[in-house]
This record gives sequence, C-alpha cells and structure tokens, in this order.
Amino acid sequence: MKILKQKYIVFALIILATLSAQITIAQNDSDLEGWSSVGIDLQATKKLSFSVSEHLRSRNNITTVKNYFTQFKVNYEVLKNFEIGGGLRYITKNDDVGKKQGLESFFRYQFDASFKHKIKTITVVLRLRYQNKNQLGFSESEGDIPKEHMRFRIGLGYKIKPIKLDLKLFGELFNETESLNSDGGFNRYRYTFRVSKKIKKIGTFALFYGIQDDTFEGIKTKKSILGFKYSYAIDFTK
Repeated sequence: MKILKQKYIVFALIILATLSAQITIAQNDSDLEGWSSVGIDLQATKKLSFSVSEHLRSRNNITTVKNYFTQFKVNYEVLKNFEIGGGLRYITKNDDVGKKQGLESFFRYQFDASFKHKIKTITVVLRLRYQNKNQLGFSESEGDIPKEHMRFRIGLGYKIKPIKLDLKLFGELFNETESLNSDGGFNRYRYTFRVSKKIKKIGTFALFYGIQDDTFEGIKTKKSILGFKYSYAIDFTK
C-alpha cells in the first residue's frame, strides 16, 4: 500500500510539473486566460437533470475581466448512456479594445447529444453540440450577425479509486457555419486536461488546463486556459 501511495504521489508531481512547464511556455508566446465557475446540479428524476452556474473569465494573463455569465442547462437520458440536452447563457462581455468600449450583453443557446461508453477502466465520452450566440439590443441590419458553431468533442476518463480522483482528457473541434476562413469552417481546436475530486456533503472540486488554437481571416492565435470549477449536487431520487 505504501508503494502504491508513492506511485500516485509521483504521478501527481509529474502532472503538476508538466502543467507548470506548459503554462510558462504559453505565457511566452500566447495569452493565459482564467476560467472559474460555481454551480448547482439537480437530479430531478433518474433520467432528468438540471444545472445552474455562474462563470467568470479573465484574459491578459488573468489580469483583465473578459466576461461573466449565468448558464442554465437541462439533460435527459433517452437511452442508457445516451443523453440529449440544451442550455442558455446570458453573457456580459467587457469590451476594452477600440474606440467604443464598455459592457456588452449577449445571449447564447445550445443543443447537445452525448454518448458514453466504458471500456474496462476507461470511460469514452462523445458529444455533438450546436450553439448560436448573438448580441442583445442590435438587429442583423445594425451589424449583429449571430455566430453559429458545431462542436465535436471526445473525452477519455479514468478514476484513481484509492484516492477517488477523476482524470479526464478532452479534445474538441469547432466548425463555424458562416466562416470567413478557407478551411471549411474548422477554425478552433481545444485540448483540456481536468482533475476533479468529489468530497461527500461538500461538493466536487475540479482544476483544469487547456490549450486553444483559433484561426480567423487567416490570422492564427493561441491561448492557454487555467480553470477552477466547484459544483454542489442535489439528488431528489434518493
């Protein structure tokens, strides 16, 4: 047992060292953003669940507020391991670039279809999402063109049972419906590594680190994401 604990400690130190190195590299040639959220998950029935959460995002190496938003989501299990869902976001964006600056309001909605499958100790999750975002208070004739994306995500999950730690790795591809690029609309790639732990009667805490590449009108940008998430679950089926 002592040897097993030492292995997990070494494994954790390797992860921390890797993330620290990646963050240092990212700060040299790209922006580092901070994403944080606090939410409540409600399990209404065995098939129906809801969640509400508050989010804060920062940029410029986590020194400037980028935006903050409230999100509401609902999921329904149609078949075993297959869910459909939807979500709404009311977003306040901090526009601090250009001549016209200030707070801007946006509204986003999304529809999801997800499937998960367990292969021995590894859980594979596939998700397809459609999302649509537009600015409030402006019409299309005034320059507000809704941004539509199709998103394809694959995730791998592994649980370290002795210490009840969940490890997840995600890869996600974004396709913009009305893209100005010559790449068929595939203009964003995001890779995320997340570590989470559930503490009984307190909630679930998660830390994650992501790398994102964007292409817009032939210009490529890169950023790293360092995030924290807390959620509290209420199960009405028990």
